[in-house]
Amino acid sequence: MDATTMQASREFFDDSRNDFVLCIQELCAGGISGQDVATIQTELCRIANTLSGWTEHSDYPNELTCSCFSDRCCNLSDIIVEVAELVTIKDGELPLTVLKIFDMLSIQIGRLTLDGHREEDEYARSFDRKAKDEDRRWQIGFQGPDDGRTALLFGFWTRMNRFPKPGPNCMSECLGAHAGNP
Repeated sequence: MDATTMQASREFFDDSRNDFVLCIQELCAGGISGQDVATIQTELCRIANTLSGWTEHSDYPNELTCSCFSDRCCNLSDIIVEVAELVTIKDGELPLTVLKIFDMLSIQIGRLTLDGHREEDEYARSFDRKAKDEDRRWQIGFQGPDDGRTALLFGFWTRMNRFPKPGPNCMSECLGAHAGNP
């Protein structure tokens, strides 16, 4: 991939990632602004499809992309499709469980970076810190009222945050996630 194409690809990635995080954070805050279930599901599927498309970035050997980037994108894409099926609106609001899952998704999407060395991507680093805080809360034990959704939420967080095995050029953040610490 030539330098111009690589730069354009990185800019598209950064813009898309940031837009997706904002979109999901708005949903997480309950900002459905008159949208119906089908509209929200369509938007989530669009995000999932784009994440699946990002896996092509790992096909370029000159990229600094982490070995597990493709796995992370596929994993998050699958989870987003699954979460889209959970979307319901009652009395103009999304269920609390879905809102929390959206919060966790925004953290994980924000962590995605094309830079193999996260110090080059401050946006991703800030979401890495949020992921560490979230993981710490789960390790301590969810402190909110348990209305039967804790196990479901913890299951989603675990699936979003951990991967079966690190790749050959994974960075320390990925290696830590495999051991149980993002």
